[in-house]
Amino acid sequence: MKRELDWELLEKLCSIHAMSGHEDAMVTFLYDRIASIVDSISIDNLGNVVGILTGSQYPASRLMLQAHTDELGLVVRNVTADGFLLVERVGGVPEKTLLGQRVDVVTEDGGIVTGYVGPKSHHVTKPEEKYKVPNIHDMFIDVGLSSSEAVEGAGIKVGDPVLYHPNFCCFGDGMISSKALDNRVGVFVLLETLRALARNRPPSTLVFSFTVLEEFSIRGSLPTIAATEPDAIISVDVTIATDTPVEEPLHPVALGHGPAIKMMDFHGRGTLAGLFPSPKLRRFIESVAKKQGIPLQREVIVGVITDPAFQLYVGKKGQVIAGISIPQRYSHSPIQTCHESDIAWAVDLVETTARAFTPEVDLSRGTITVRKGHQ
Repeated sequence: MKRELDWELLEKLCSIHAMSGHEDAMVTFLYDRIASIVDSISIDNLGNVVGILTGSQYPASRLMLQAHTDELGLVVRNVTADGFLLVERVGGVPEKTLLGQRVDVVTEDGGIVTGYVGPKSHHVTKPEEKYKVPNIHDMFIDVGLSSSEAVEGAGIKVGDPVLYHPNFCCFGDGMISSKALDNRVGVFVLLETLRALARNRPPSTLVFSFTVLEEFSIRGSLPTIAATEPDAIISVDVTIATDTPVEEPLHPVALGHGPAIKMMDFHGRGTLAGLFPSPKLRRFIESVAKKQGIPLQREVIVGVITDPAFQLYVGKKGQVIAGISIPQRYSHSPIQTCHESDIAWAVDLVETTARAFTPEVDLSRGTITVRKGHQ
């Protein structure tokens, strides 16, 4: 971990508002950021940004590095006559973290109107209400305007996205807290990896895939796979750290102990989707980590899925996929928290894995070998 990471870049990434379905500001930023250092770049109809770095020895061998760019948020569903905004959730925004939060409404022309999710005044809260979290339909946003006409005059319309106000903060012993660390930290890992690899190309071609709509449908990345046909995919996202006094020890993942290798995730609520990674690709990543002295935790979690859950089934043969996760506390809240060391180790791991990936890496399934005389 001797590399110098551009932490100001991570802060910038977290400050960009890019709710699912409204990722254009991030699309523009990423295109401008990488266009000059990749060999080709494209933006598809969904907003996925794909940059390709051609390999120095095996250009036909392709490893995709993928991270989703979107974040969860709210959307304006109605405006009251006296100027309050009523909202719907986009993605798994927890109602328990919303009351009293500062939020930004992004208008159609790119303007930002700041407001607050209004809690009921404490002195008139009934005893039976004090320990209940209101439903999203019982919440409102106060943007300081007194009529629906004034709200319209500010440029706010039904359908506008609402996001946590930027609040990036470094604190404690290497802690980083911000809205949208899920998954701007994954985007950051890929950008820092690309910065290193562009100066000294790896043997195989790398497909840097910055994808959309993960928080909404978990399927936004699928066109990038069909378009580029990678031999293997490594998806970089966050996972739940269970190292606080209120978390159950669902799996042994903690901040400051390195990135996690995904062993299994499963949603289990409706989608019945999840990921068992390719055994050989996962073991290949583990061997790289061991050789480089990079600490690696193991992740098994139910209730969480990311892009690979549906990437698996694209194409005639399915996909070879593994997941590298950055431990994170306080998921989907405005104070998502990661540790600098885990992020730095993740950059090292993704870069060294990309450099080691060649056509000789065995990604096949099955353990049966054909014996002589039985061919």
